[in-house]
Amino acid sequence: MGQGRWRRAVSQAGRSVAVWGVSTVTMLVLAGILPDFRLQSPDGDSATTIAVTAAAGAGVFGVLSALAWPLLVRLLLLVPALVLGLLVFFLNGSLLLLALRLNPSGQSEAAPETAVI
Repeated sequence: MGQGRWRRAVSQAGRSVAVWGVSTVTMLVLAGILPDFRLQSPDGDSATTIAVTAAAGAGVFGVLSALAWPLLVRLLLLVPALVLGLLVFFLNGSLLLLALRLNPSGQSEAAPETAVI
């Protein structure tokens, strides 16, 4: 039984390292593509410094995501009960507007506020 726990722990660690590596490469690619996304100082840094900066950024992002998402999901569990009723009105209003616009006669129309109400 202890061997199964170790196997799961090693597997999870391997997945975490793989995700961290892919995130690091993604940050490096984004830094190369996007002009406002920089991983180096304006004077220029070595490739090693840039790679370490990308790896650190990916690691911090991963840790923050691991902490923030469960908290956010728990907070948002309360929202559907409160917002679902309003969402139904907006969805039905949007579908009504779409239906009126797709009407082949072209004579039907409604303001968005009226469709929602």
